[in-house]
Amino acid sequence: MGYDLHITRRSDWADTGNDISAEEWLNYIRGDPELTLASRNGAYHAVWDGPPEDAEPWLDWSQGQIYSKNPDAPLINKMISIAEKLKATVQGDDGEIYDERSQPQDDGRAPRQPALSLRQRVTALFTRWLPSRRSLITHEPLPFNVGDRVRDTWGHEHIVTAIDPTAEHGMGVIRTRRSDGTKLGHMMIAHGLVPVVQKEKVK
Repeated sequence: MGYDLHITRRSDWADTGNDISAEEWLNYIRGDPELTLASRNGAYHAVWDGPPEDAEPWLDWSQGQIYSKNPDAPLINKMISIAEKLKATVQGDDGEIYDERSQPQDDGRAPRQPALSLRQRVTALFTRWLPSRRSLITHEPLPFNVGDRVRDTWGHEHIVTAIDPTAEHGMGVIRTRRSDGTKLGHMMIAHGLVPVVQKEKVK
């Protein structure tokens, strides 16, 4: 799958808004002699003529951001240079930031974690000190236990492998395995499972 780096003006690249426009990117390509538009790979795909470790380092634009997949150290430094000119930052998929304050240029600028906002710091503090809330959901006793055979609403038979009433914020999870080895999870609040023995007795 690879790992993308994003040139973005957003505080988090996964947000929306505060776009770098496609026209801005095309204008930047025209003004940078190291970049060449390679439209065979898309209208905004550019190849970098730098000192790469990869055969053909590239940058592309999509949904208000410029990105590259698995960039090597020289291309990361190039992306930082582009970001500075566009008043943006370079972020990894996990939100880490690559910039001049990271590490020396020949190291490819190891990322630093973004500083937390005041709201994020206060939220983290309360999360750490406040007792966890007890679930207000109560579950009716189940007519089966771990190891019992059950049937779902489609008629498939399962063996119950685990029951956890506290999972999923108190909604509870019942884990089962079908005869073909398929493992499934069912919400306790609406599982639709019945014991095989019980259903057979009703017949």
